[in-house]
Amino acid sequence: MKLWTKEHIFSHPWKNVTEAAWKKYPNEHNTNVTAIDVLDRKVSEDGKLSTTRIFGSHWNFPALLATVLGLPEMCYAVEHSEVDLKEQKMTLKMVNYTFLGILAVEETLVYQKDKENPNTTCLTQDAKISVQGISFSGYFEDLVVSNYDVNSVKGRTAIEQVVNKIKIENILDTVKEELCELKLDVDSATTKLDNEFHVTEKLQALTKDLDNATDLINTELSKFSSYLSEEFHQLVERLSTELDQITVRVGHIDTNAGVVESQRKINLTDAVKNAGIGVK
Repeated sequence: MKLWTKEHIFSHPWKNVTEAAWKKYPNEHNTNVTAIDVLDRKVSEDGKLSTTRIFGSHWNFPALLATVLGLPEMCYAVEHSEVDLKEQKMTLKMVNYTFLGILAVEETLVYQKDKENPNTTCLTQDAKISVQGISFSGYFEDLVVSNYDVNSVKGRTAIEQVVNKIKIENILDTVKEELCELKLDVDSATTKLDNEFHVTEKLQALTKDLDNATDLINTELSKFSSYLSEEFHQLVERLSTELDQITVRVGHIDTNAGVVESQRKINLTDAVKNAGIGVK
């Protein structure tokens, strides 16, 4: 049996590192992992998240080892994980499923918040490698350990990349949210402007209607004024004519009265003469 261990400090908060660990595969540094499925997931009464996943990968073992062990092209491993949000600790334990009786690999990874610096995360990585039932088991175990040294570096590099990718995605999400809020503000302003424009249109239409009504009233008033003026002139003319007629009639009456008075005097004189009364 061979034991292998590594420790590493990520210059990122625990939340970001563990999120990156969940999103680690697939990546360009660990191309051997080609399939992942969740077999079980539950939350315990104390709030811890437990997950069981199965990994399918192409193990890039040396040709001699693959021939001796008869390894298939696709190998499988089962991972059990536990996330403790309260303690900010995530533990992952993985064991190989393929050819477990010949090659046993048990790997444990612990991601924990750095107690001295909350903005950093400690990774402790342990592995137990055991090859049984074949000759030169120690040699093959050394090969697996050597392979772990290489893959652990690739794994940490992949997590760094995923963390940076998540940060970029978060920035983009923030920008998208701000753009959405800006769009809502623009839409609201546009709606308000549209409403104001509609009010302006209505006011303009109302003003136009008032202008039309005013023009109509002015036209009718002008017609009525002309009518009254014409009627007044005709009335004046009629009154003037009637007045002239009355004046003529009055003149005739005065003339007739003078003639009657003269005739009355003549008749009276004649009567006096006939009576023999002298007239002085």
